[in-house]
Amino acid sequence: FERAEATYKLALTMDANEPNVLNNYAVFLSECRNDTAAAEKMFLRSIEVSPNASTALCNYASFLENAAGRIDDAEKVYERALVAGPTETSTLYNYAIFLEEHRADYGRAEDMYRRVLQEDPFDTDALNNYALLLQNVRHAYTEAKDLLDRALKVAPEDLATLNNLAVLHEDCLLDPDGAERMYRRALEVGPEDVTSLCNYAGFLRKTREDEAGAEALIDKARGVDRAMADRLIQAHEEADGEDGTEGGSMRKVPSDGPAASEATFLY
Repeated sequence: FERAEATYKLALTMDANEPNVLNNYAVFLSECRNDTAAAEKMFLRSIEVSPNASTALCNYASFLENAAGRIDDAEKVYERALVAGPTETSTLYNYAIFLEEHRADYGRAEDMYRRVLQEDPFDTDALNNYALLLQNVRHAYTEAKDLLDRALKVAPEDLATLNNLAVLHEDCLLDPDGAERMYRRALEVGPEDVTSLCNYAGFLRKTREDEAGAEALIDKARGVDRAMADRLIQAHEEADGEDGTEGGSMRKVPSDGPAASEATFLY
């Protein structure tokens, strides 16, 4: 991190108003330094220099939403970003998640996902998240499966897609054999993936009544990451108790932090 920060500072001594450097440095300060005050100053400087840069606006909105917890402010900036770049897929995608999670505005979220897929029909993140919305909110299981099948064709080894298809087959389509095929494929791709191990364990316990097989998978998952395994097992138990369908679904998010702008500096 020291070399990275030195690079950003050097770049700003050469041009203090370079918007991409300011934006990327803001992301760095937020994600790597956890310095929200300094990060916001950099975001604001970047936007002041280039007020219609949709990527910078999207990054700032994501920062306000996830790091600062200022939800109303974040929505205003997402709206600005969409005006600046109405076909920018990262903004459409991030705003769709925002609308689902903070506003429960599923109609507008659905519109955002559709707009992403108009621009990029093979965006696996959008295909997965839109499928989950159709599955869990609209109960449109056939349409959800179509989207997940498309995502799997694009990325046959994507663990999120494989798990989401498995959960859909298990809980919604009532197709245990199809679910088991997907769980097995997921574990072939990622034999130590904690989510896949716990999902398959839940399936074996609930559907196959194979307690020994389930416990073996849970033990393996705990050996990889005990805290994560325990959280997932609890989520399965809660979902089963509520007859829910989301316990094993893997919601895909853009990244651990805001997207970098096009002119990313190497460090």
